[in-house]
Amino acid sequence: MIGHLRHFFHEVHDISVETWDITYDTLVKFGRELGELGEAPDRTRQGIVAAGAVMLATFLALLLEIQSPWWAAISAFMSLTATGGGSVRRGLMRLAGTIAGALLGFIMARWLPYDHFAMYLFIAGITMLGVVGMQVSPHGLAWMFLSITSLLVLLEAIANPLQAASIAYYRTFEVGIGVLSAIIASNLMFGWNREPPPVAPGWRHLLGAQWPVVLHGARSAIAVCAVLAIWMMLEIQEVVEMAITVAVVMAAPVVADGGLGTRHAVAVRSLHRLLGCTLGGAVALGCLALNVESFVWWLGMIGVAVWIGMHVQVGPHGVGYVGTQATFAFIVTLIQGAAPPDSILPGVERFAGIVGGLAILMVISLVLWPTDEELAEQRASAKE
Repeated sequence: MIGHLRHFFHEVHDISVETWDITYDTLVKFGRELGELGEAPDRTRQGIVAAGAVMLATFLALLLEIQSPWWAAISAFMSLTATGGGSVRRGLMRLAGTIAGALLGFIMARWLPYDHFAMYLFIAGITMLGVVGMQVSPHGLAWMFLSITSLLVLLEAIANPLQAASIAYYRTFEVGIGVLSAIIASNLMFGWNREPPPVAPGWRHLLGAQWPVVLHGARSAIAVCAVLAIWMMLEIQEVVEMAITVAVVMAAPVVADGGLGTRHAVAVRSLHRLLGCTLGGAVALGCLALNVESFVWWLGMIGVAVWIGMHVQVGPHGVGYVGTQATFAFIVTLIQGAAPPDSILPGVERFAGIVGGLAILMVISLVLWPTDEELAEQRASAKE
């Protein structure tokens, strides 16, 4: 008994030290990125393009009165690359994955809300497919957004499955607005320059050399289902934001042995997202507290935040994911409806939902991923 307690406290100590080290290192590097604002013309230009794309997407989304204008804004930001041609390719992959996911989510939403066991099986399977596809396919972004969108449509339709068709349509329409805005902004400012297609190992060796990726996908599926179960048990409203959070965070890179490197990668990615969302959400809540009623100033705040987020995302200090997630949280928290928000409370609730989901996911991820000692024991047993 004493030995087990000693081992437990040793594990808690190791995780705490690792978490502190990652957090401190991340904040130091993030500060360096902010200190370099405006110094590099290429990064400044990318930030301006991102700000223009997101502001255009937000304006069009509000003009067309779509349900979730924040999703159009995020789609614009996530569809951008450093060239016009690359943005077209990335945007089309995101749109293709979204269309397929919306269709799949619509089909599943017709009967899965009435069978929770089957729903959890589907969520686990589609999560695993999205995570594995993101790692091994040259069209990984399409696979990942197929997974995210199907989860998004299904979870939004749980309360009222009859709304599944409308939800699927609007999610696709919103992404289309974002992709179009990104293509327009990037080609106007970057011009048309093609990027080489991404290199990926493919699907052929999943039971061989790519086996660690399969294990990574399986652990991801377990973590996502566990987080969903906890979320629903606590009866928290913001299930949709949590679903997006878990799907993207679990797409951490996999190393060859599938052991501590994978666990460390998940820990770093989870902490980066948690810190990024905390920073971005806190800034957005500060902006909401100003109670800005002017549409121009409100849109300007969005543009400045996106410019800074893109600057950090493409920076050289290894904390680009923090910039991505800070921008994501800022957009989700600040853009709430068809006009500048008149209350800070919806933003607080949305921000708390995302951070809560991240905290739960990080704990589950660190528990599920093996340590180096456990991996060494597994290898020793295999040799025997």
